[in-house]
Amino acid sequence: MIENYLLEELVTFAKYGTVAKTAEVLGLTQPAVTHSMKKLEEDLGVTLFIRKPNKLYLSETGKYTAREAKKLIDDNLDFTKRVKQFEKDQTTLIVGVNAPGPGIVLRSLHDQNIQIVSDLVESNFENLLADHQVTCLLLNFPIEDRDITSTYLGTESMSVNLPAECNLNQYKELSFKMLKGKTILSPSPIGFWTKIYQDEIPDSKIIFQNESSEYSEILQYSVLPFFTTNLTSLDSQWGLNLPNNRSVRPLKDEVAHQKFYACYLKQNKDRVQPLIEKLQDQWSKYD
Repeated sequence: MIENYLLEELVTFAKYGTVAKTAEVLGLTQPAVTHSMKKLEEDLGVTLFIRKPNKLYLSETGKYTAREAKKLIDDNLDFTKRVKQFEKDQTTLIVGVNAPGPGIVLRSLHDQNIQIVSDLVESNFENLLADHQVTCLLLNFPIEDRDITSTYLGTESMSVNLPAECNLNQYKELSFKMLKGKTILSPSPIGFWTKIYQDEIPDSKIIFQNESSEYSEILQYSVLPFFTTNLTSLDSQWGLNLPNNRSVRPLKDEVAHQKFYACYLKQNKDRVQPLIEKLQDQWSKYD
């Protein structure tokens, strides 16, 4: 069996072209590198180098071997990464979300065994689960296939908060269409909700703000309408210091009410079931 360090030295030599540079990069002596190259040739039983006075070149066989060695090293790194990720997945539940709402509910549990993916997940859902990059995804649609299943968690429902002088206050509930032409403040990023805004109220101006402190300050010193959901009050950042001088009007559009599901590998059902039950219980208080 070829030792991995021999392959690493060969790949480094192929990259830099000299024994001196290879030794410098790897933190070795030049005689040590020269010895390794001879050992690799002996172990493989082929000639990898063309030797000339004070110079060493890779033969065609050497170049081919270096390319194959790099593939093996890369595969080994990927293998190691996958094994470590799998081990982490067994001890910590890694959860991704495609909108802020389910993340708000998740964080409100204060469960130290849960790691939430920092960025919103917007694609490759099945692959993320299959590769054990996440244990569970909280999405606004279910996934059902041979290996993946889903469980309903709860619904996030959108409302708009209007200033007292807004003529829409005469209605108990509104539709997106009725917000045409309005300038509305919104947190960011909000995942698929952005496209819903673009599709449903294309003639309105949505001002996106990605800092919660600045967001609340703008609202306090303006009369801008803003969106909230039934989950906003759970949010320890974006749900704090919101003005109380607005009238809350729920949106009646079907698209304003998004059902969320926990999606996970069937083989992980027993591991994620306690989390699902906690999420369902917490969500039911605000659903």
